[in-house]
Amino acid sequence: MPKTPRTFVFAFIKLNPLLSLLILSSCSFTSEDWGHRYRQIDSDELLPLTSTKLNVDSLGFQGALHNNISNKDRQGSGFTPLTLKSYPQTNIFRDDAVGLNFEHIFNGAKEQRDISMFTPRKDPCYIQQIENNHFEIYWPAEGSKWGMEARMIYDLSVEGQIDIVFECRPKKEMYPQGYAAMMWASYMNRTYDRKIHFWGEEGDKTGWIAFGEGEGNDIEVGTVSHVGVPDLTYEEGAQTLNLIEHPTKKFITPFYFNFIDGDHNLDTKDDKLLYLVLFDQTDSIRFAMWNFYRDKTGSPDTHSPAWDWQYVIRNPKIDKVYRYRTRIVIKPYKNRDQIWEEYKKWRDELGVKLPKRPPESRFIE
Repeated sequence: MPKTPRTFVFAFIKLNPLLSLLILSSCSFTSEDWGHRYRQIDSDELLPLTSTKLNVDSLGFQGALHNNISNKDRQGSGFTPLTLKSYPQTNIFRDDAVGLNFEHIFNGAKEQRDISMFTPRKDPCYIQQIENNHFEIYWPAEGSKWGMEARMIYDLSVEGQIDIVFECRPKKEMYPQGYAAMMWASYMNRTYDRKIHFWGEEGDKTGWIAFGEGEGNDIEVGTVSHVGVPDLTYEEGAQTLNLIEHPTKKFITPFYFNFIDGDHNLDTKDDKLLYLVLFDQTDSIRFAMWNFYRDKTGSPDTHSPAWDWQYVIRNPKIDKVYRYRTRIVIKPYKNRDQIWEEYKKWRDELGVKLPKRPPESRFIE
């Protein structure tokens, strides 16, 4: 079988392009086989970091993927800009920030308070294009303040969706509270409002729950965990900004959504886009919403929230590989049935057990 030409941005990592192609061709992003491609890369295989940006030009998206150096003034690795080809002039994420960015690692311990914010944005990371419309960001354990080897793989090959696989391997004993928590951030550019919506519980209510309610400076922000999952513990003096869960709002099905404005003109009505974030597991996932950017009045800008999520590893084991998968769907919005149809498609492709659409959802819209 002849070698297929490959584009490797960091050719200094000693990989076999043909082997990578064979692995990618035999695995889908929703397949359990994906985890078996985890590869060990030794620190002596990496040359010094340089500023690296990869151009993205897929069926439905265009833009750029950065490492931490090339995007250091806009909050680190990830996409900026990223546009839909149907709206090429409007960035999905803020022009002065980033989207789909690995932001934090934290553990609820006082001793690690100083490294519980922003270390993945500062630690060395490498990016490469591993196939047409498939990209990878890699964080070596040797450069991680947490001793965490990690990689994210982005698949933009299908119009209207981005599939992500995240894999990590703890290399140090640093989790006295019994968990390693990680967080991802996307600073949205023009949303209908700040809230995220999900099927879940709020006290005695079961149905569609909105998180991010409030007016002016008195708004709801923070983290939402899955129904029945124990709260994360923490020591006095630990960094808790992203740690403490909402006490009553909990999600049941592992997805959240809201809407973004296609042309960024809120007066037009024919460009409402669904922004749907789906996950392949429940207990380890936490939704998050923050609203740091301000509007002209000085209040949190409801059209520019951070729509985030977290991944929690309970009782992490050294050298064990952990993984989750997520899909971001960005398509013209039709109705609530469209959301459940995308969720069913995701469940079917994964082939894993996830909560089904509840019958009552057909009457609570």
